Amino acid sequence: MEKGFVHESLVFYSESLRRYMKYSIYLPSNYESDFRKFPLVYLLHGYNGNELNWIQKGRIDQTLNYMIYKQEIPPFVVVMPDAGNSWYIDSSEYNKYESAIVNDLANYIEDRYEVSSERENRFICGLSMGGYGALKIAYKYPTKFYAVGSLSGVITRQIPPKERIDTFRNDNWPFTSENWEKENIFNYIDSLKQSGVNIPTYLSCGYDDFLGLYSGACDLHHQLQMKKLPSELHIKEGNHNWKFWKEEIKEVLKFFTKIIELY
Repeated sequence: MEKGFVHESLVFYSESLRRYMKYSIYLPSNYESDFRKFPLVYLLHGYNGNELNWIQKGRIDQTLNYMIYKQEIPPFVVVMPDAGNSWYIDSSEYNKYESAIVNDLANYIEDRYEVSSERENRFICGLSMGGYGALKIAYKYPTKFYAVGSLSGVITRQIPPKERIDTFRNDNWPFTSENWEKENIFNYIDSLKQSGVNIPTYLSCGYDDFLGLYSGACDLHHQLQMKKLPSELHIKEGNHNWKFWKEEIKEVLKFFTKIIELY
């Protein structure tokens, strides 16, 4: 079985951040020999994570190597940005990570690597904080992404009460009651419906999740179904940990593959 190439902690200059930003990237084994534009997945880390988490803790390169070898998925290029504890939003106080990823990083990756620039070959997924970020970015920019996955995503209608969010909260907490309402995933559903653009959504959470995040996943799935927007909900055995995410990312990659085949 041929192995893909993993390049860890590379940097590029982000105009939005006005500094260098880190990212890691997985390139399939045939990247240098196959003259094609590869489908692209953005993979977002969780709170207190970084651009190395999906490689060091999630072993995503091993998963991709095996699934590509078994022809379960196409040879994806996978980009893993470092977004700190930004919650993937633009914040005047804590930097503009949303713009850095959607604009700066996306342009850099498409200029630097042999990846498709077509929406139909661009996907995004994340875990926990990154699950929220992936959904918010995909729904906010529906012409840029073809499908989205959220694993144990922090999905809630109201700003979480202090006793629930202490796991995440620190001095860099970027949300106020005002911008939480602006960045609330549920508030993008109507505009997504009105845009006429479908973004198939994969929602997954463990029913033993110690943060109880399965309730938000169920709520979002229900709202998407009410609007006749395509989504899949999977509440499975598991907790808020890498054991669960390492297995579920396989299902997300299969979900993205099915979307590509439909296209």
